[in-house]
Amino acid sequence: MAWFRTSNPAPKQLMEQISKSDRLLAWATHRDGLVAVTNRFLISIDSGTVKHIPWNLSLQARWDPPQMTLITQNVGEQSAETRSWTLDEPGSVPLAIRDRVTAAVVIDRVRDLPNAGQVRFIARRNGKEIEWTTVADDRVAAESVIGSKEVLDTLNELKSAFGI
Repeated sequence: MAWFRTSNPAPKQLMEQISKSDRLLAWATHRDGLVAVTNRFLISIDSGTVKHIPWNLSLQARWDPPQMTLITQNVGEQSAETRSWTLDEPGSVPLAIRDRVTAAVVIDRVRDLPNAGQVRFIARRNGKEIEWTTVADDRVAAESVIGSKEVLDTLNELKSAFGI
C-alpha cells in the first residue's frame, strides 16, 4: 500500500522547454500535445509547435470540463487572443492556471461608454510594475476621436480611484 500518491513524470519533450529558472507546477495532455503551467509561463506544445505564454499577458481563464480556455493580450494591442485545449486528464492544471491568472490580474473592470461601447480595463502585474490595458468590444468606436478620449478619461479615473 502506497502512503503517498506519486504523479507521472513529465514527458522529456516538455521538460526540455522548461528553463532552470522556471518551476513546473502542473501539466496535462490534450488532443494535439501537452500543456504545462510553470511559475512564469503557460507552455503549449501543439503538433510540435511550442509556445511560451507569459502570465503577465493573461486576462482571463475559463475551465468548462474538459476544455481549458486562456484569454491573453499582448502589450500595446487592442484585441485579445483566445486559446483553448481539450484536456485528457486535467489533474491540477485548471487550478494552477487560475492561480497564475489571479496573481497576474490586479483589476478587471468593464464599463459601458456612450461613444466607445463596452470596454474592459485590466491592470496586470508584470514583475513589480502594473500595466493597464483595454479591450474594446467595438474597436472602431473606441478608436474614434471621441471614443478614444472617453476610454482615456475612464482609464485615468480608474487609475486614480485605485491609486495605481
